[in-house]
Amino acid sequence: MRYFLNFSLFSVSKGYWIKQATIASTDLFIEYLQTVIPWLLSVGGVIIAKDINQNSDLNQWDGGQLGVIVEFESKAAAQKAFDSDVFQEYIKSNGLAANLTLSIVG
Repeated sequence: MRYFLNFSLFSVSKGYWIKQATIASTDLFIEYLQTVIPWLLSVGGVIIAKDINQNSDLNQWDGGQLGVIVEFESKAAAQKAFDSDVFQEYIKSNGLAANLTLSIVG
């Protein structure tokens, strides 16, 4: 007799951002951490996973990729955060729009 279990990474009622951004400089990386992370928390986002891949082994950021999974109360809340003027203006003004992959699931 075989049993199949269906494990789901995501809760049905929640919404998620699955995001990867390429951040080229130390200044932009620090600004991102100081600006976007607190803003995400203020709109109800909770970072549940992260992955940082730096271009070199230096102790300082010299470019690389930042991947995060952000949980929201609902898919609508995740979409609203993405569509917000604050987030859209930030990614456009810092040149991140072309270097950002973001999926919204829920």
